[in-house]
Amino acid sequence: MKEVKKRTFPLHYAPGKELFQIVVKLSDEPGSYSSILELLSSKVNLIGTTTYSLSDGTAMFSGFAESIVKGQGPKDLEKLIDASKAAMEVVVASGKDGLLVDTFHTGIVVDDEDYMLFRRDGLTHMFDHVAKTLGSGGEALLYQEGYTLSQRNAEDMFNLLGSERVKAQVGVLRRLLSAQGWGVLSSKTSEKDGSFSVEVRDCFECSEGAKSRTGCNFMRGYLTGAVEKVYGFTAVSTEVKCVLKGAPACVFSITQKKL
Repeated sequence: MKEVKKRTFPLHYAPGKELFQIVVKLSDEPGSYSSILELLSSKVNLIGTTTYSLSDGTAMFSGFAESIVKGQGPKDLEKLIDASKAAMEVVVASGKDGLLVDTFHTGIVVDDEDYMLFRRDGLTHMFDHVAKTLGSGGEALLYQEGYTLSQRNAEDMFNLLGSERVKAQVGVLRRLLSAQGWGVLSSKTSEKDGSFSVEVRDCFECSEGAKSRTGCNFMRGYLTGAVEKVYGFTAVSTEVKCVLKGAPACVFSITQKKL
C-alpha cells in the first residue's frame, strides 16, 4: 500500500451539509468501539474518526460526520448513543453554515508530550522572513535552532530507550520525522569513512518555496545534531542538493570532523 499523509480533523467545511462532531467516552468492554460505529452507520456518514485510550482504562471516540437523516439534530444523536451500554458519556456538537470546528479537544498529546499543529507554508515563510531580516546571520540562526532541537529530542529518546537501542534503531526512528510531516528520509552510511548521506523528499523547510534562503539550514542543523548525539563525534555537514536549487529532493552529507 502506498504511503499517504495522515489526516486530522480540527475543522471541516461542507456547504449545505448538516455536520456533527460526535465525542463518546467508551467503556473498556470488548466491542465498544464497533457497537458505536454500528449505531451511527444508518444516521451519519463519518468523514474522519479518532480513538485513543485514557489512563483510567476507558477510551475516547471522536468523529466528524455528515447527517444522512433529514431533520435530526445533536440531541437526537446523543440520545441514541447514550442508550448504548458502550457509552459512558456523550457530547454531540453541530456545525454552522457548513463549517464544523473541533470544540472538544484543546491540543495534541504524543506519549505525554504536548504537540501542536502548524501549517508548513507558514513555517516556511517564517524561516524566509528570518533570513531576509538577518541575512547570513539568519541562516546561521536557523541552523543552530535545528541543531539544538535535535540534541534535546535525542536526549529525550535516550532517556526513553537507552543510547544503545537508539543507535540500533536509527532506521526505524527516522520514520518519526516522516510521520510528523518533516519529509521522507532515507540515508546511506559509507563503510569507508563512516560518513552519512541523508536524502529528504518533500522536505518541509522548502516544500512551499522560498525567496530569501540559500538552503534548508534548519534541517541541516537538525540532522547534524542528531548524528553527533547518537554517534558521539563532532560532525561537519553540507547540503549538496536542494529543492530550492532545482533538485528533486534535498540531500545532506554529514562527516566526522577531522581534528
